[in-house]
Amino acid sequence: MLAVLRLFLIAIAALAMTAPAQAEVKALLFASDYVASQDKRLQLANPVTDARMIAAALRRTTVDEVELVEEPDAARWEAAFENFTASLSGDDIALVYFAGHGFQIDGGNYLLAADGRSLIGLDAMLRRLTEKARGVVFVVDACRNNPLLDADSSTALEIVEIEGNMRALETVTLDDIVFSNKGLAQVGSLRGLSAVVFFSTEPGNVAEDGESAGKGSPFAIEFAREIRRRQSLDETFRKTAVAVNQRTGGRQSPWRQGDLPFDVFIGGMRALPIP
Repeated sequence: MLAVLRLFLIAIAALAMTAPAQAEVKALLFASDYVASQDKRLQLANPVTDARMIAAALRRTTVDEVELVEEPDAARWEAAFENFTASLSGDDIALVYFAGHGFQIDGGNYLLAADGRSLIGLDAMLRRLTEKARGVVFVVDACRNNPLLDADSSTALEIVEIEGNMRALETVTLDDIVFSNKGLAQVGSLRGLSAVVFFSTEPGNVAEDGESAGKGSPFAIEFAREIRRRQSLDETFRKTAVAVNQRTGGRQSPWRQGDLPFDVFIGGMRALPIP
């Protein structure tokens, strides 16, 4: 009887060690349908719907704070991101989700703001987040298509890299992203066990936006379903990837890069294990 009690107490202690990862998750979501963009080819059917779906799912979980920013231009994006990072402590898990257009330029990944001309550097955002939080989970639901391939090659896009308190600006033309129809690249700056990035599709592939406007994309539908279940984040990623692959007939396979040194339970832990 004493041995059984000892095992039970050990199990309780193990659960307590993982509690911060479960109880201190903060989420920030960005989504753009590009409805205000001057280039109508940028417009998408489902990113805002997707983000609302996932925000609603997160509010039914253990996540402490959920902020959804719809149709952000570069200024709103930067302000929301800076406020979010300022709110993080060294014990928090930062969960960031983006739905919209994404491109790779010279091996780097960039997310397109709702103005249709500002590119936000993904690597820079990850660096800022890993400086502030205990762990980072970044979900990138991008690469739905590349509507800019047939645009005027002189069109200029502005890169906005958020790096500390500095804002490094650079302008590129469409000639620089001619190969961005091949999807996003692996995150070259991801090191150690401080962050995990979950992409809606594998490198070099395009994610599907969904068959009907306002009905949700295949990735968001499955991810929203899995994120609220009582399971580890690893299980959420794996089950989402399998479901999306099946839903799209093998055309889209979500994948992850990086890892964390502890389990994260967004939807809560499973039932208490029996010694």
